[in-house]
Amino acid sequence: MVLFLILFVLNTYNFEFFGYRWKTFENYDERSKNQFTSQMLEKTRRALIFRAEVKSTDTGLVYLSSGIISEKPFSYGTFIFTVEGDLSNLKDACFAPFLYDFQAGTFEVDMEFSKWGNPLYPSGNYGIIRQFGNWKKPDSVKRVIERFPIKLRKKSITRHYIYWYPDSVVFKSCEVKKDKEKPIKKWVVTDKIFIPNKPMYVEIYLWWPKRPKNLVHHEIKVIDFKYIPLRGASYKGLFPGPSKVPQVSH
Repeated sequence: MVLFLILFVLNTYNFEFFGYRWKTFENYDERSKNQFTSQMLEKTRRALIFRAEVKSTDTGLVYLSSGIISEKPFSYGTFIFTVEGDLSNLKDACFAPFLYDFQAGTFEVDMEFSKWGNPLYPSGNYGIIRQFGNWKKPDSVKRVIERFPIKLRKKSITRHYIYWYPDSVVFKSCEVKKDKEKPIKKWVVTDKIFIPNKPMYVEIYLWWPKRPKNLVHHEIKVIDFKYIPLRGASYKGLFPGPSKVPQVSH
């Protein structure tokens, strides 16, 4: 079962990477029992390293997680995340690069890599959620979800695309070998009720949707992030972009 986690940001750590400004999550999430902390993040010259770890303390197990959000929202365009790590081996943890209209809380465009606690589940998860009322009321939230299997290694390089257009959202993941992309999965959403029409922030998490009882450590490196705005749709408080949707390369 796919879970969606909404957090609140405390402005305790701001930094620049990939040409953009970011904020870290520094808070305890009561619902998931995750402790988000910048201590689980490491910035190097070539990567931003996300870590999730289960630690033992005198009062029990602690679930340490990492997460960031862009300082500014984005408009229509292409979002590209290049990642190093085994995204097929996250049974209880979840790595999630996604878009979210943090101020309004209406749309969430998700890429989530997790088995949600069940080793038989596929690791790949795409989804969009649309909120019409209270997040806690099931009948006020609509979802579209696509699940798919992936098989990677510890040092695998993958590239993940979210193409956000005025009339569709396209998801695509590829494995990168010798600078060539090998397609893993592509999925297109055209139902208008799921196409965001508000400014969207970029967020990236490595967290624990399920809480294992053993001491576990995961590390995923984000080695590049790019945003390519849709021509004519730069953010000005509105979205005046063209209605024609560009072709997505295969």
